[in-house]
Amino acid sequence: MVALLDGELQALAGVLEKELGISIADMPGAGAAGGFGGGAVALLGAELRPGIEVVLDTVDFDRHVRDADLVITGEGRVDSQSVRGKVISGVARRTKTAGVPLVVIAGGIAESAEEAYELGVTAMFGIDREAVAFETYAHKSAENYRRTLEDVLRLIRSVER
Repeated sequence: MVALLDGELQALAGVLEKELGISIADMPGAGAAGGFGGGAVALLGAELRPGIEVVLDTVDFDRHVRDADLVITGEGRVDSQSVRGKVISGVARRTKTAGVPLVVIAGGIAESAEEAYELGVTAMFGIDREAVAFETYAHKSAENYRRTLEDVLRLIRSVER
């Protein structure tokens, strides 16, 4: 099914290039949501932007972060994809520019997550409190997140004294 859909998206890109002179075949994000992004660019003159950038601009993140001492964000799993357009990458770039430390609390942290430090993440904490498979503790994710956040805040309070 994936091969079929990919082939159809390539065919659509070919038609759009031939008929409209707009190449979307190699445009990042153009194939997302079944080609919606590419179609919006070609047919509506849209501009594709990473979703996290749109959200951060919408909430005026840069203005808010200027007065922050610390930013805490989270993600289900931090891995190599996290540094390529997901929430953590967008927040990390902006907190780094502002000189504000960034703490990430995540359901899981893969070995490939190390790249996040280069983007500006200060520290990462996983919520797996029992060192077991996610399926075993998934039902307690909200509680584990809260407890991990509480631990991070306790650490910060101890340093401020």
